[in-house]
Amino acid sequence: MGELRQAIEDALAREDPYVEGVSASGEDLDGLPDLPFFEFHGLELDRCALRGLRAPKASFYDCALRGCDLSGSQLEEAYFARTQLAFCKLEGAQLTKSFWRSSRLADCMCRYANWGEVTLEGVRLEDCDLREAFLSEMRLKGRTRLERCDLAQADLFRTTLKGMDLSTCNIAGIAVSDTHAELRGMRIAPEQAVDLVGMLGVKLADGGD
Repeated sequence: MGELRQAIEDALAREDPYVEGVSASGEDLDGLPDLPFFEFHGLELDRCALRGLRAPKASFYDCALRGCDLSGSQLEEAYFARTQLAFCKLEGAQLTKSFWRSSRLADCMCRYANWGEVTLEGVRLEDCDLREAFLSEMRLKGRTRLERCDLAQADLFRTTLKGMDLSTCNIAGIAVSDTHAELRGMRIAPEQAVDLVGMLGVKLADGGD
């Protein structure tokens, strides 16, 4: 049995949902029982399989995950503080109403993930794939930044983008409300304007006489 699985099993046995300071590499943790309200502190996970992890309202403090697969995980109302995810898979993950503070996601695959009503406070997302993700009613606070992220076809309904710089991101086909209120005060590069004119009902001339 791997170190992380053993630590979780021990926590369940003593009915104390607390795991701290575990380092694990290459562990397959598929099939874990539900872990609601668990607290994870100082985890260092490398290339671990956590597909379908069910840990609603869990907390992650000062954790580092690299190359881990959390596809289809259920992390509704989870809390992440000072946590780093790099080269991780979160495809189809359920992250609704989770809270992220002073954390970073880099080169993560988040396609189809549900970020509805998520709060990001001082969070950096870099080179992440958020295509067709559900990003509605998010709260972006405290210098949260998105850099070189792919937001193509993402649903940003009722997510206020005022003050956000998306000039390095792909925003083609993003979905917003009929009033386009989400876009007000957003910063984009000049060449990205073409991605927005269609939803605003503007037609581009073909350049002919």
